[in-house]
Amino acid sequence: MTVDIRVIRAGQMYRYYLRETVVGDGRRPARTPLREAQEQAGVPAGRWMGRGLAVLGLAPGEEVTEQQLWNLFGERGRHPYADRIEADRLAKGDSPQKAFKAGALGRQVTVTSVDFVFRPQPTIYLLWALGDEETRRVIEAAHERAIELVLEWIEDEVAVIRYGKDGVYRVRPPGGLVAARFRHYEARSGRPLLHDHLLLSVKGQRLDGKWGSIHTTALHENTVAASALYNELVAAEVCEALGLATEPRTVTRGAGR
Repeated sequence: MTVDIRVIRAGQMYRYYLRETVVGDGRRPARTPLREAQEQAGVPAGRWMGRGLAVLGLAPGEEVTEQQLWNLFGERGRHPYADRIEADRLAKGDSPQKAFKAGALGRQVTVTSVDFVFRPQPTIYLLWALGDEETRRVIEAAHERAIELVLEWIEDEVAVIRYGKDGVYRVRPPGGLVAARFRHYEARSGRPLLHDHLLLSVKGQRLDGKWGSIHTTALHENTVAASALYNELVAAEVCEALGLATEPRTVTRGAGR
């Protein structure tokens, strides 16, 4: 598959992602600020995505800061600006407990996000690796748009918030979801490989304004469909832009059969 998924938990796993994944699969030097480490690794800053950003005071394409990452993914699902919210409430005379609660997005969670990894199918990423600057630009643009459309599909058709006793009630997050996207240009082995990590927050807001948790099982069950949709979108845009065509692949029986 060209789309993989992994659950991220607060604590050690989150710290691993902060040390390595958000800086291009390279170990981040100790005490190096996030943006500086990304520049040293030759990867761009992370960018926010998803329709759920508006209610949090964020905008699509806005740079992801280390403090925002820590609040939403490392602090068990708090508001990306939780530190500001808490400081403001303390300044207004709220108790520490009340100020802390003001920066929360519902209940604290152990699983804070899922990591979707998007990579083009081999024929396209090889074309990207060996192509000229214009070819690479076209493929990267198609790759990025396909991720945006897959995220929209997840928001509209897949993601559900479970609530009530034993999660008996299920509802789509009407305001959408929140995700942080990180672009990589190499595999861990060092070979050229265009791919993006999409850290999708499990926090979603219901119609009543309360925050709940996205059911991760539904995300896992639809990973194959997400991969197929992503492949179709990338291939269609790349072929149209570069004047290429796809051919159906015929699977033949092995010689020993």
